[in-house]
Order: sequence, then C-alpha cells, then structure tokens
Amino acid sequence: MTLRVGLTGGIACGKSRVLRRLSAAGFSTLDLDLVAHEVMAPGTPAHHDVVEAFGPAVLAADGSVDRRRLGERVFADPAARARLNAIVHPRVREEEARRVAALGDREGGVVVTDAALLVEAGVHLRFDRLVVVYCRADQQVRRLMERDGLDEAAARARVDAQMPVEEKRRFAHLEVDASSSLADTDRAADALAAELRALAARGRPPRVALPLERRAGVIAAGSARGPRGLEPARILAEIAAAGGLEMERIARRLVPPTDRPWYRAALPGTEDPGPETLAAAVVLWALARAGPDAEFLASAAASLARLTDTEPPRIAGACLFALTLHDALVAEAIGSERPRNPSRWTDLARRWGGAPPPAHLADAALDLAAAAAAAPPAPPSVMEALQALDRLSP
Repeated sequence: MTLRVGLTGGIACGKSRVLRRLSAAGFSTLDLDLVAHEVMAPGTPAHHDVVEAFGPAVLAADGSVDRRRLGERVFADPAARARLNAIVHPRVREEEARRVAALGDREGGVVVTDAALLVEAGVHLRFDRLVVVYCRADQQVRRLMERDGLDEAAARARVDAQMPVEEKRRFAHLEVDASSSLADTDRAADALAAELRALAARGRPPRVALPLERRAGVIAAGSARGPRGLEPARILAEIAAAGGLEMERIARRLVPPTDRPWYRAALPGTEDPGPETLAAAVVLWALARAGPDAEFLASAAASLARLTDTEPPRIAGACLFALTLHDALVAEAIGSERPRNPSRWTDLARRWGGAPPPAHLADAALDLAAAAAAAPPAPPSVMEALQALDRLSP
C-alpha cells in the first residue's frame, strides 16, 4: 500500500523547499496551495463563489483572483477566512482525491501532500504520517517580508492568524527543523526521505479480522457517555460517515457548542467522564483502517482527547487506553494470549499526551476488552457504522 504523508507547518516555515526535496528524492508530491489556485481559476465555480462573496475588488486585471488582495481581506477577518475556506476547501479535497487516485496504489510508494492548514482544518488524520516543518516565529515574519514584500505589521498579522507552529508540532509524527541554513534544511529533508522510504518499504500491516459482533460489543460494554456531550457510538458513526476522524466535524457536536477552532475548544477544568471514554471508537476505526500502527493510533487518540481536555495526563491516559484496548483486541483476533504487560505503551502515551498517563487506564482498557465478550447486542446504528468502516479502502 502507498504510504500517504501530510506535510504542513506555519506560513514561510520552509515547507515548499522540503516538498521540492522530497520530490527530488522520487516521491509523488501534491501541493494543495497550487491546487487551490487552480480550482479558483476564471470560469470555475469556486471563482464565481469567491467573487460573489468578496466582490470584484479581489480580482486582478486579467480576471483571476488576486491572492494578495484576497489574503489581505481574510487574514484580517476570521469570519471572512471561514467563508473562503468553506468555498475552496471542499473543491480542493475533491481534486486532491482525484489526483491521488490517478497515481495508483503501489507497494512501497509514498505520496506527500503539502498543505498549510491540515491541523487547523482537523483533517491531519487522513494521512498515515504527519510531518511538521518548523522555525521560530520571528524567522517566519522575516521570511514572509522578504518573500512577499510585506511590511512587518502585515507579515506579523499573517503569522499570528495561524495556529502557532509550536502548538502544531504536538500533532506531528515527524518533524523538519528549518530554522538554520538552507543546507541544513536540505539535509533534514533528505533524512526525512530516508525514514519515509524505510517506513513505506515495511508496508502497511494487514487488517486484523475481528467478528462484527465482537467489535460492537466494545461499544455496548463501554461508557455510553463521553465528555462535552459526545458519545462513543456517535463518534463511531461520524467517523464512518466521513471516512475517517475529522476533528471539525466532531467539534460541531460539542455541548455547549463552540465557535472556537477545534484545537481550542476544550474548556478549563476537567470533564467527567474523561476523554478515554471516546477512545474505543478510535480503536475500532483503526482496526478497520489497517493493521497495528501504534504511532497512528496514539496520534488519533490524542487529537480526539485534545478536543475536550487540556490536561496532559488525561490526554496521555486516553492514548494509553486506546493502545492497550487495541492490543487486547488484536491478541484475541489472532488467537494470542492477553497482553502480559498492560503498561508497555506508557512511554508512547506520554509522548503524545505530554505527561505520564494514569496507569489504571491500561487495566480499565483490558477490563473493557474482556467485558465486550458478554456485552448485550449493540444498537443497529453501531452495527451499520462498523459495516461502513469495513467498506472503507485500507
């Protein structure tokens, strides 16, 4: 299976240079910024909608969208930025899917997709691995001034309008430090290419077959409630409907509702029940998506936990719960013994959560795996969601 890699980072961090280096290394690459420019070309539906939303003042003399003028509008106005995203993002995703499908699926292949807002849009989990390119904020401002001819105030406004790159790094599987010389950045990109090539060569593990009723029992035996009005069964249904875990989609179901970005939606204080109650839905998606991939599962569990919680130990606890539950279900599916060391995922959970996880959550995950065998029948909606997940392409 082709390894799908998301490449992101802050504005003027050096993503484009890293993308070019990865392309030179032989990987298939896709720049979604260029795709966005193409889908807004004169005569396209997106071009019409942009002009209707922002007026003819955003057009250049040749009738194309003047991206600098449009940028001045949307970077100064979050509501305008949201309108633009609603117009452009769905069309970009459709074109991305078409181009990736055209590349085909091949063993050991790597496709790298470059986009600045993968995390902000909550779609970073569409990729097997997420790479974040980073540098200091003051370097971003200076580079943006040099690249786009902006004054310092305008450049800083654009940097400040984005998610801080240090915050974005929490979601990275891999990183490229682009804060030093261009030669150093190239060396870091080459090292990344070698790591991705080795990862792709190992191949994606095959799906683990666990009976439908057994998987449904995990939801039926677990907590019916989760934090902020979220429910594990509803999370599972949303994942199935979207074809993956999309954070903005889940954020729209928070109680109370939020008008903040999904990664800033968590409220102060601790929610009861905790974020680990939602982890079972992520595990069932991971089982349907591919074979065991602890790094991906931990990143997905951490992302969902951050939607409702700000406490690192609780986020790490959700990761530990997910990893241990997945371990137990895989062991059952292949006829192996119950995991002997439920704390073996502590270090990985700590890395993704930012603190040591509560150890008792590993035991709680094993208890859920055992209870699922005798759980009552799950609601039809759960069965339908699991069947939909089984139909997804691996």
